[in-house]
Amino acid sequence: MLNIVICEDVEKDADALRLLIEKYFLEINCTGNIAVSKSGDAFLEDFAADKISDVKVVFLDIFMPGTDGIDTARKIRETDKNMVVIITTTSKNHGLEGYSVDALQYLVKPVNYPEVKNVLEKCTSMFTGSLRFIEVLSDRLTMKVYLKDIMYIESFNTVLHIHTVTGTIKTFLPLAEMEKQLEGSAFLRTHRSFIVNIPYIKDIAENDFVLINGTLIPIRQNDKLTVKQVYMDYVFAYTRGERA
Repeated sequence: MLNIVICEDVEKDADALRLLIEKYFLEINCTGNIAVSKSGDAFLEDFAADKISDVKVVFLDIFMPGTDGIDTARKIRETDKNMVVIITTTSKNHGLEGYSVDALQYLVKPVNYPEVKNVLEKCTSMFTGSLRFIEVLSDRLTMKVYLKDIMYIESFNTVLHIHTVTGTIKTFLPLAEMEKQLEGSAFLRTHRSFIVNIPYIKDIAENDFVLINGTLIPIRQNDKLTVKQVYMDYVFAYTRGERA
């Protein structure tokens, strides 16, 4: 789910932008939360108090009473380097300021649907990996595990050890079933007992992948060249900007 905040003091502009964002969500059959703040100060206060959580994208109008959009973005960047900032304004004279706060895009009002769709497609691409998760049963509790946090998965018969950046989660599931759940993501079945999250691979040895924490993930011998080629294809696509 993509959590979006529209920071806009003009109600009709906020409503118009909300409708365009909702149209995009309907078009891609996706759900998202859209909140509206009527000023930069209101947004910063709610953000600091965790009244709005896990904000991925904020549309900031520049000209607002109190703290303007650019200064609001600067304050956001003091604590959050990853939130996507999109500047909206009636003026074309603030491009360099938008650049200074690492704004993804600069939209001149009145915004139209192709512009909003274009920028949201970029956002969706950026956050697809971070939003996807699986649910597993561990110690009789259902746990949500984000794919971006999984380094690798190891199988011991029917028990899977899901090694994440914060610890290991154990669940009863065949590795083949887990592989199906991970289809379409950056996971690679390297061996009959291992699945690895490709972005965590640092290097390739003769018979293993070396992860960023030094863990060695074995590569199946009867298909070693094919496995390595899948990894190299992923790296090549990533460097060309074709993979998130």
